[in-house]
Amino acid sequence: MKNIIKFKWPITIGMIALTVLLFVLAPNLTKQAEEAGTFQLPKDAGSQRAAEILEDAGAGDETISLVYALDGKLDDAARKDIQADVDQLKDLGDPVKSILDPFESKDTESQLVSEDGKTVLVPITVDGSQEEVVDLADSIQSDIIDGKKDVYLTGEALINNDVNLSAQEGLKKTEIITVVLIFALLLAVFRSIVTPFIPLISVGITYLLSQSIVAFFIDWFGFPVSNYTQIFLVAILFGIGTDYCILLLSRFKEELGAGKPVKDAIIRTYKTAGRTLYISGLAVFIGFFAIGFADFPIFKSAVAVAVGIAVLLLVLSTVMPFFMATLKEKLFWPSKKSVSHNDSKLWGWMSKLSVNRPILSMLVVAVITVPLLLTYDDALSFNTVDEIGDNYDSVKGLHAIEDGFGQGDSLPVQVLLSSDKELVTEDIVPYVEKLSSELEKVDGVKSVRSVTRPTGEVINEFYADYQLGKIAEGIDQASDGVGQTADGIKQSMSLPPEVQAQAAQSGQQPNPVEGLDQIKDGLDQASNQLNQMADSKAIRDTGTFVPEGTLEQDEFKQVLDRYAFDDKKGTQLEVILEDNPYSPEAIDTVEKIDEATQRVIKDTPLEKAEVAFGGVSSINRDLNDISTSDFTQTVTIMLISLFVVLAILFRSFIMPLYMIGSLLLTYFTSVAVAELIFMNGFGYDGISWAVPFFGFVMLVALGVDYSIFLLDRFREEAAGGMTVTDAIKISMSKMGTVIITAAIILAGTFAAMMPSGVLSLVQIATIVITGLLLYGLIVLPLLIPAMTVSFGKGVWWPFKPHKEKEKEKARS
Repeated sequence: MKNIIKFKWPITIGMIALTVLLFVLAPNLTKQAEEAGTFQLPKDAGSQRAAEILEDAGAGDETISLVYALDGKLDDAARKDIQADVDQLKDLGDPVKSILDPFESKDTESQLVSEDGKTVLVPITVDGSQEEVVDLADSIQSDIIDGKKDVYLTGEALINNDVNLSAQEGLKKTEIITVVLIFALLLAVFRSIVTPFIPLISVGITYLLSQSIVAFFIDWFGFPVSNYTQIFLVAILFGIGTDYCILLLSRFKEELGAGKPVKDAIIRTYKTAGRTLYISGLAVFIGFFAIGFADFPIFKSAVAVAVGIAVLLLVLSTVMPFFMATLKEKLFWPSKKSVSHNDSKLWGWMSKLSVNRPILSMLVVAVITVPLLLTYDDALSFNTVDEIGDNYDSVKGLHAIEDGFGQGDSLPVQVLLSSDKELVTEDIVPYVEKLSSELEKVDGVKSVRSVTRPTGEVINEFYADYQLGKIAEGIDQASDGVGQTADGIKQSMSLPPEVQAQAAQSGQQPNPVEGLDQIKDGLDQASNQLNQMADSKAIRDTGTFVPEGTLEQDEFKQVLDRYAFDDKKGTQLEVILEDNPYSPEAIDTVEKIDEATQRVIKDTPLEKAEVAFGGVSSINRDLNDISTSDFTQTVTIMLISLFVVLAILFRSFIMPLYMIGSLLLTYFTSVAVAELIFMNGFGYDGISWAVPFFGFVMLVALGVDYSIFLLDRFREEAAGGMTVTDAIKISMSKMGTVIITAAIILAGTFAAMMPSGVLSLVQIATIVITGLLLYGLIVLPLLIPAMTVSFGKGVWWPFKPHKEKEKEKARS
């Protein structure tokens, strides 16, 4: 620290120059986050494999839909208007591949016009990047449907793009609100015009430098990035950075107040509060570094915060001493003293309960937290639409489809069967129909569209009983024809020869030979089909039969274009769900669809085909599986790492246990509160799927700071010879105001995420704010001291207290 103070000017100028240089040269982090997308599922996820199969087969097209939500039933005027739009759409070039005209045929009209006639869909098949699809949507919006009421463009790609836009807009709001809020809070805390600028400048340098480094890492090493990356960097760096600044500035003021020279005060500050700072920073770093072990890229993207913490510690060790040494007492001008340096009366009063009556104190904490814990459901929501609300056209269009056609029609589940041999043949298609029939029976499935039922309705002509009935009718007709021919022969034979010749010449008498030939041909055809059916294994297995040549007929071309791919080596089934595709029930239905598919194709020609499931509900199933697995894995690594580090730094196995335990209690209580607010209060299905992961990492990684603030001061006081009881009392009085102030400021930075409009960010903020205030005002001052005094000297187990080690050294 002496050298840092000595070379403070060149070090600070160098840090600022480095920040400016990297900021100018670094790639655009916002653009990188947009390009990365929303979900970024691992490649081995089932839904990703489905997308890969289609992409490799050249069938990786996606569909966006033009949705007309009419005021009344479709009439001639509306039909003309829609048809005119369709004609314009057909003239568009890439990335449009095809337009499905809702009025092209009765079949398409029945599919694309709702039963009440008030909703019309125009599906647009596109093949291009996310950016190209979004540009196309913007072009359609401005050139074709501009100014038209209740006409929307929607689709998975457009919804995801709106989520990205909402997140970026939320980031801009968060940045501005965070800076203003922190400045106001610091102004109130320090009662100084100068002091608030110091943390803002220090953390501002940290933020700019961190995001530049992260942007380079993304380019160079494929570092994970998502929409959450920048928002978390802003919230955490400004929040925790300000907390650390308060810790340092408070101790610096304390040392100056004790009469120490500026240089000595700085050195003493970094020996005491600096140690606490580095322990806290290391704990937070470990918490976010542990995220790197997650499999899900969107979770891993928060590992950027670990980079930010490392940069923060560097800046606070270089730039902050510069301000202390340069401004000296003027750093706190015009205030003569800082509120943050007063002993905490609140925590002093609470120490009487927690230290003198630890059991009662623990009971108070239990009375507050246990009832809330009993309401905890662990219910998750995967509804992307909830993230951004109903203000976007993509969401309005989706709701219009749900209202007109049913929730499941908007985004069906794709069941893909792919092989290295042809699957769409007369011999194998009956098994596809069997699968379609069985999937339709699955609870939660409304209907199935496939190569054998393109409109979702059963094609009776494929079923053997129907075909046998038709053959029987043909044989009956042939039998009648034989009788009629026989009668005609008898009748003609009874006529005089000259009459027979005249009748034959005039064409009035049917030709008996021709009649018999026609009957023979008909019977031959019937016999041939019966022989084919007799030889068909598919009939015995499925009860259906596709006559030879059926799939080559012209009327089947459009069906094959839609439901076959990769030169007929693959086929697709679209499963329409009864529930909202984003709902938890839809995830359960996908699981049942998977089980039914594996059961039905067993011991059939489809058994060796690769099976994959696509669509929103399938993606959400993968999200559920991966997020649950990552949560368990990351939490385990994070908690074990924190325990080891805290045990080494505090030389105790006991303190880390109840520090971590208190944070777990706080986290689950906070999630229970969030569930009550968002599920019981606002009616959501559950907490957004990404929220528990991020909420846990942030609350534990940030909350552990405050227990470190308290217990490291306790260690310092105990090392000076105080008893456990006296040391914890003094520590609570000295650190209470600092911790409460820091918790309020950090909660305030997360409160700045509330106006973002992104539901998951609002929920994360709710959990972290609730947790920080619960921890800072109740759990930390009541539970931690109570646990500490309850263990007494055993709190240092299995190591020896610091003063006993000193005595042993003295004796030796």
